[in-house]
Amino acid sequence: MRKLIPVLAALLAVSLTACSQMETMRIGQDKPEDLKPLVSSHEYARARQLTGKYPALDTLEIQAWITAQESEYEAAMFAEARALESDNDLLGAVTLLTGALQKLPHSTLLRELRNGIEQDRVEQLKTNEREQLVSRAAFMLEQQKLYTNMMNLESPSFGQRWENKRNAKEALELSSKLLEHGQYALQRERLDIAMQCLQLSTALNPTDEADALISEINTTRESRKQVEKKQASIKKAQKRRKVKQKQKNRTRVLVEETQLALAKNDLQAARAAYVQIPASSLQHNEVISARDELDTAVGRRVDEILVAGDAQYRADRVLEAVRTWTEGLSLDPENPELRERVERANRVLARLEELKRQQPN
Repeated sequence: MRKLIPVLAALLAVSLTACSQMETMRIGQDKPEDLKPLVSSHEYARARQLTGKYPALDTLEIQAWITAQESEYEAAMFAEARALESDNDLLGAVTLLTGALQKLPHSTLLRELRNGIEQDRVEQLKTNEREQLVSRAAFMLEQQKLYTNMMNLESPSFGQRWENKRNAKEALELSSKLLEHGQYALQRERLDIAMQCLQLSTALNPTDEADALISEINTTRESRKQVEKKQASIKKAQKRRKVKQKQKNRTRVLVEETQLALAKNDLQAARAAYVQIPASSLQHNEVISARDELDTAVGRRVDEILVAGDAQYRADRVLEAVRTWTEGLSLDPENPELRERVERANRVLARLEELKRQQPN
């Protein structure tokens, strides 16, 4: 039998060589009339070889046509692979793209898509396996707990001891596999998944390696918390600076509006602009200067209004006096002299109205 093995190997090598030669001969036997069938079957490399062999076929129009067919095929394979990916048939998508790349080995588009889907497929297989291991580990831990509780009540039977021994052996295997998944997840910085796998691995079979990895995860988490805390502090400081700058800009605009209105002697507009200045800016020098200027102008205007109102009041034009003093209050709402005059005049007007109603018709 051992003597036959080299003979069989030699025969196999000859057979493969013959097949290769037959394929080469078949390719070499392509004729001009085979161009369209070759392109239709997506044998673009052979079609190119054929155009190179026959100058009559090697025209810009034919080359452009072949290129267009390649692009159309590439787009169709890409769309079909995406559809399979959407249906979660990742293996089907990879198989399709692998076949398409045999027709279009130079297609970067299809190659990158296949590589991406292949990575997703590997990740999907890993996820499925991990979920099964986690479920099995939870069941195994529950069985161990039940066996321990039972031992505290009565001596286990031979069958129960045998089953527990078998479970213990499986627990070791599960622990090892979960450790591997924990390492895999940790390498990809999926800390929650890594911690779940490692904690289950430790529960099934404590090891120094699992403990070290759990410690590494806790250290990484703490480090991330510090980084996140620092980043949050930086963002908060940036936000404060933006608010401060915004208030500064608004203050500058409102101070300018106040001063412009004062220059035009429009005290109502000046006061309306000033009261909008943010409270945090009220102690700034330019704000204090604008306030002093506004107070001076308002003070002069109120004095004029007091005089004018008093003159109207003495001339028994009480209603006009009220209107004049009320205008003053719109500039200086807390002015006690204006408020007292308005209240007194309103009492007079009310009394006059009452006397009118008491007079006989």
